[in-house]
Amino acid sequence: MKLYIIRHGQTDWNLEKKAQGQVDIPLNDTGVNQAKELKEKLQSYEFDICYCSPLKRAAQTAEIAVDGRTQIIFDDNLKERSFGRLEGTNPKTWNMDDYDRRLNTNENGIEPINDVLARSKKVLERIKAENPNDAKILIIGHGTLLKTLHFNIVGYDDNTDFSNFHLGNGEIAEYDI
Repeated sequence: MKLYIIRHGQTDWNLEKKAQGQVDIPLNDTGVNQAKELKEKLQSYEFDICYCSPLKRAAQTAEIAVDGRTQIIFDDNLKERSFGRLEGTNPKTWNMDDYDRRLNTNENGIEPINDVLARSKKVLERIKAENPNDAKILIIGHGTLLKTLHFNIVGYDDNTDFSNFHLGNGEIAEYDI
């Protein structure tokens, strides 16, 4: 099975370096243009179906980039990590390691990282159950959620440095699973 994972296009909060979490922020003009560029890039890709977060920024990216080529299935498990009371703030001001699996913090109402890893694992299990082994799958989501999806694919342990993987807005990563 081939997976293509894509982070949504840019939003104003991306520019302002604010944690969006599950706040439903739309794409800005740059994000719309990134989605249009993805549409052009995806012309050279084959994919059978698209799974997408239902949050506006991801849904807009999918609708523009996929442009009717295939069905888009919205999955709540692809929503971004909830950052609780920290949504709308700059993560550089946080005094915690919110990716430490041993700590697994829920401080300030943040969704524990192990819960996000479990959600993204459910996405992978769903995709494997619903599609043939030779399927080509497009997934459009959010930075932290896609980070956990990546580590569910490549593996991780208590010492994994989750900061070693980052997708920029409109970037594509490819996997064979």
